[in-house]
Amino acid sequence: MFSHQDEQEWLQQEREIHATVGDGGFGPVDRLGSWTEKSPFALCQYFLLRLGQTTWLGRKLVPEGRTDPASVLTPRMLMGEFESLRFTRQQVEFYFTPRDAQTHQDVLARAAKDAEADLDFPFPRLDRDWNEALVPAHVWDGTAELADNLDPDEEHFRAAAAIALREVVQPGDTLYDPACSTGRFVSSLGTAFPECRVLASDASPKMVELARRRIPDAFVADGLTRPVPDGSVQVLVLRFLNAEVLSAEAAVEGFRSLVRLIAPGGHALVFGHTPVLPAVRHLAGETGLEVRSSVAAVPGRPDEVFQFYLLHRPAVAA
Repeated sequence: MFSHQDEQEWLQQEREIHATVGDGGFGPVDRLGSWTEKSPFALCQYFLLRLGQTTWLGRKLVPEGRTDPASVLTPRMLMGEFESLRFTRQQVEFYFTPRDAQTHQDVLARAAKDAEADLDFPFPRLDRDWNEALVPAHVWDGTAELADNLDPDEEHFRAAAAIALREVVQPGDTLYDPACSTGRFVSSLGTAFPECRVLASDASPKMVELARRRIPDAFVADGLTRPVPDGSVQVLVLRFLNAEVLSAEAAVEGFRSLVRLIAPGGHALVFGHTPVLPAVRHLAGETGLEVRSSVAAVPGRPDEVFQFYLLHRPAVAA
């Protein structure tokens, strides 16, 4: 587990990197360069974007006013075309070729429109001993303050979900969030699709208490235990298979288990405040799901993107 001192040291490093990168990028344009990361705590901020035949390397930045990386990726975070990396216990050396700012903008805008594009965060959150770092369970027990902090950072997720599901949900469909937190997200789906049934649960009784302000029937349950029948859900919301919330192994097993809830012809949304841990495209194929898309753009800002998987279970098995 990471300590308060670890976190403060990391945040200071992030402030310095944010100031250093500025608008000049991570190195000279069109020249092979490298970037050294010595903090295991920061490795989960690195991402790979596969677009066409090219893989791009990027790193989340933490601007003033934030104490953690946002889920939205901007052109300034794109480092360049990925070449390779070298990994030791002391550091990770990334090799890449930066391109000009306009190219980086175009890449992110294209990724949001390309169903085959994929965003991958290869590293989980690590502590100074290179072990997976998870937020203690009691943090998720829920307070009004925590709810106020979580909800604003989901605005782009709520907008993307309404757009992605517009053509796929039908009256009477069940929309289920097994880790509903404050209930804000899944209740927004109920508002967008009032003829659908909204189902919500959470392992935290305090969070369920908050959620019941929006969803009176919200109930307490460990989502990983599949508290509703298999094949009974038309839209499954998975927004907790993420770094800091679960270990990588638990997230993979959780995915395999939970997608059994999806009815034939149904869909799943996979996203979160922190990076999605499972290799979703691989697991989707393993579990009989199709990946309809994996990258979404912030409405009105086409070159600002985030992980947002829309998965589909065919009505008739192939």
